[in-house]
Amino acid sequence: MRVARAAVGIVAALAASPAQAQNAEAERLFREGDRLMAQGDLARACEAFEGSNRIEPRAGTLIRLGDCREKNNQLASAWSAYSDALARVKDPAKQQIAQAKVASLEPRLSYLTISVPDEARVAGLAITRNGRAVDAVLWNRGAPVDGGEYVVSGRAPGHEEWSTRVTVKPEGDKVSVEVPRFKELKALTSEGGAGGGAGLEIGAGPRDTRPRLTTRRKVAIGVAGGGVVVLVAAAIVGTQAQGLERQAQDLCADTICAEHARANQLLDDARGKARLANVGYGVAVVAGVGAGVLWFLGGGAARADGVAVAPAVGPGLAGAVVQGRF
Repeated sequence: MRVARAAVGIVAALAASPAQAQNAEAERLFREGDRLMAQGDLARACEAFEGSNRIEPRAGTLIRLGDCREKNNQLASAWSAYSDALARVKDPAKQQIAQAKVASLEPRLSYLTISVPDEARVAGLAITRNGRAVDAVLWNRGAPVDGGEYVVSGRAPGHEEWSTRVTVKPEGDKVSVEVPRFKELKALTSEGGAGGGAGLEIGAGPRDTRPRLTTRRKVAIGVAGGGVVVLVAAAIVGTQAQGLERQAQDLCADTICAEHARANQLLDDARGKARLANVGYGVAVVAGVGAGVLWFLGGGAARADGVAVAPAVGPGLAGAVVQGRF
C-alpha cells in the first residue's frame, strides 16, 4: 500500500510540474517510457527513460527513471537516479520526492567490495567487474550494486590472469571478493617443470627447442642430392649426344655422303639423347628450387607428412612436380 501511494505521488508530482523537455526526441522517449511502464514492460521502459535523460538531463526524467528501476528491483540503480535528480532538482515537490526516495532506499542497498591487498598490487594491475574497469579509488570500498551475478577479473603484464564469479542478492546483501596475489608467468613455468609437465617459458620469451636438422630439411637434402645425380646424368647424356652429332658430321664431311643412312641414324640418336638431357636439366633445376624452399620452410614447425618429386615430360615440356604438405 505504501509503494502504491509513493508511485501515485511521483506521477502526481510530475503531472503537476511536467518535464516539458525542450528536445523533441527526449520528450518522445519520456512518453514512450510512461507507456511501457503502464504496460508492465519495465526493462524497455527504463531504457527509454535512460535514453531521454542522455539526450536532455532533467530532474523529472531522473525521478521517473528511479521509479522504473525500483519497480524492476534494481535498487542501486534507482537510488543512483534519485540521487542524481536531487543534485539537479529545483522544483520543491520533486525535491521532496527525491529526498524521500534516497532516504528510503539507502538502508536496503546491496554492496559488493573488491578487496585488493598490498601484496596483490603489482604494476599495471587492472580490475574489471562484468567487463567494465573498476577505478583504483573504488578498491577496498563497498560499492552499491543491483542484485545479480558479477564476474570480477584482474590482469597485469607478465602475470597470470585471474577471475571469479559471485552472486549478489537484490536487497540488503554484502559480498566481498579478495583479489589474490598474482603469479608471474615464469614462476608458473618452473612449477610446471617441477611437477613433471612440459613448461612453457612465456615470461622468458620464445625459445626454439626444435632440432636444427628438421624433417623438412632432411627431405631438402635428399631432394638436392637427387637433383645433383640427375644433373650429372643429364650432363653425361648431353655429352653423348654431342659425340653422336660429331660422328654424323664426320661421316658426311665430303660433298657426297656415302653413309647417309648411318649419319641420319646417328643424328636421330643424338636428338633423343639431347631431349633426355634437357629433361634431366629441367628436373635438376626444379629439384634445386624445391630443395631451397623446403630448407627455408624447414625452420618452422615440421608438419609435412611427405614430399614427392616426380619428372613431368610431355610434348614441348620438361620439368618436375614437387608435391607435399606445408
